[in-house]
Amino acid sequence: TDPSTIGDALSSIYAAEDLSTVLFYVQSAALLEIVHAALGLVRSPVFVTTLQVGSRIAALFAITHSPASQVQFGAGMMILSWALVEVPRYLFYVFAIVSGDATKKTPFPLFWLRYSLFAVLYPTGITGELTVFLTAAKDPEFLNYYGEQYATFMYYFIMSFPVIYAPGALPMIMNMAANRRSAFKKRFAKPPPPPRGIVFPVTGTKGTEEIRSSTPTGKEIVAAAVGVSSPEKADKCRAERKWRFGYLRHLLGLVEEQCKSPQTALDVATAGMDKAYDTFQFVQPDGTSVSLREAMSKPAVDKFHTGYIKGEAPMPEKVLEIPYKGKTLSGEALKTQVREWVEYGTIEPSAGDAIIKCADSPKYLDLSDRHFVLLGAGSAMGPFLVLMALGANVVAIDLDRPGIWKRLIGIAKKSP
Repeated sequence: TDPSTIGDALSSIYAAEDLSTVLFYVQSAALLEIVHAALGLVRSPVFVTTLQVGSRIAALFAITHSPASQVQFGAGMMILSWALVEVPRYLFYVFAIVSGDATKKTPFPLFWLRYSLFAVLYPTGITGELTVFLTAAKDPEFLNYYGEQYATFMYYFIMSFPVIYAPGALPMIMNMAANRRSAFKKRFAKPPPPPRGIVFPVTGTKGTEEIRSSTPTGKEIVAAAVGVSSPEKADKCRAERKWRFGYLRHLLGLVEEQCKSPQTALDVATAGMDKAYDTFQFVQPDGTSVSLREAMSKPAVDKFHTGYIKGEAPMPEKVLEIPYKGKTLSGEALKTQVREWVEYGTIEPSAGDAIIKCADSPKYLDLSDRHFVLLGAGSAMGPFLVLMALGANVVAIDLDRPGIWKRLIGIAKKSP
């Protein structure tokens, strides 16, 4: 196909009958996306939504008031890119609303288009928008639209958008790529195993799926605990709308009440534990749920057995070693570096003293006579690896998932 023919076709798209009117109203309606994000009706970030919609409104303003920008190839490229992105996107939203699950219940072809078209249409759309901005900046009719006295302002106004696009385009595309990976991962993720044992209570539903949110549960337990000493603080706790970001002040309030007297501390702790026992659920082998308190009051149905995984590696030399900048520090070199860290303020003096004490006391590096209970033993930030390396006896508690236990058992077998 002759490239000039394609260019001519793209240049004539804006002139199609009634297209300019439809384009104006449809794209202007996109301003509602900013309103929806601001009101919390959708989870989209307000700032990013404003940038995306605002840039389109600016391009719409430019092409509407610049005859020169309407008849160049970028105008057609921009319009086609907008249409090919938005039609599948809004159709996807319709199916998401009808099905109640945007991730797994929307038709896969539509799902694929929603999260894949951007790879082609974002670059073509951005290119088209840039040509519209740059052409409008040289179009006397656009620059003088509000009068010759505003021509300079109009020029710098419209040229500000290409300047914004330069650093903003790639992050926006990369963000969509990350969203695509996340959406596909969720779509094809294996369903979680049915709940078993101690679980958070059901706090809502999403379609036919039960939601067990930690937020309302945690809020009620903290409120019940602090309410024994201060009903006012309990009311404020329950009224907290942004618990994820505001829980800290309520926990501080709880500690303040406990500090009033030893008896108050015990009363607050007891009330919190009582609420937890009544709130948390225990899913029995037959799938029915009872409160944790009720479950603990009944004789155990399942029998538990104790098993041991004994390390097969020999106990290493009792020398404290710390990797640092490609080297392994020990002895005097380690203590010198620790003192420098303390002097710099990198670590607290007490931490430095503890490290040096360990370096001077090899017996501290043998934990074979010590026992530890680890909740979430497989946690990446947990001390399981260190304790295993030092020969400690660890009671490991974690989720009932084969992958987690395969890793933990493998580490334990290779430990001293």
